[in-house]
Amino acid sequence: MKQLVLVGRLIFGAWILANGANYFFFSLWPMPPGHEALAIQLMSALVHSRLLDVAMAIQLVMGALILTGFYVPVALCVVMPISTCALYWSVILDHQPLGAVLTLTTFAVNGLLMLAYVEYYRGALQRHAQMLGESSGGRTSFDSLFVNPDGRTSRGQFAAALITLLAVVVLYAFIVTGRNAQWCLLVLVFPAVILHARRLHDMGYSAWLLLAPAVLMIAAFAIWLGIVSLGARFDAAVPLIALAVSAGFALWGCIGRGQAEAEAPVAA
Repeated sequence: MKQLVLVGRLIFGAWILANGANYFFFSLWPMPPGHEALAIQLMSALVHSRLLDVAMAIQLVMGALILTGFYVPVALCVVMPISTCALYWSVILDHQPLGAVLTLTTFAVNGLLMLAYVEYYRGALQRHAQMLGESSGGRTSFDSLFVNPDGRTSRGQFAAALITLLAVVVLYAFIVTGRNAQWCLLVLVFPAVILHARRLHDMGYSAWLLLAPAVLMIAAFAIWLGIVSLGARFDAAVPLIALAVSAGFALWGCIGRGQAEAEAPVAA
């Protein structure tokens, strides 16, 4: 069984790595453009939004990890959504026999290898499993930081969560561009408001202060998405004001002292 897993890992890793390397460097075989209307539309959307670049970069890196044997369980888990999307595109939308067989085989091997490494996933398969960086107390869990507005978030926890949030913003703002990325950025307003609300609670202020940046950001997105127009001058000014006010609140959260910090005795 170990030898079978080894052979499967080497073949799968080599194929994933070759697929990513071919896309970026060699162009030995073309990307399938699609034959059915929906398949063509989806592939065009992936290309224009640059999501295809992201998927291929993931394949390039994860394929190298799988092939060399480093962090194999993590790499298999990261590649699985791409294998699933490729299977949907090929089997459900494109209906080409060769492509369907290749993607079905890739998906099956990916799944079988994950089953071979299932011991590494048992913690994540538990109900209410803790992910990387989450604590059993719940103060640094995803729900407490980005979903539940009640409670407080300390300055250190706020800074770490803010960096994570900004990394996602950079991804959709500069790498995955286009209208879909703009809608994804709009969704990120909610966890950003929750994070700052908890930080304001910790500093002893009301979360209602966030009404100003939240309204400004929603207005900015309405302009960016072409839903409303306030005229050329305001269409340019409102997003800049929204970004400046939001950045000010983020900076305030990073440098502001929480109530516990303010009440702590000063060492002589």
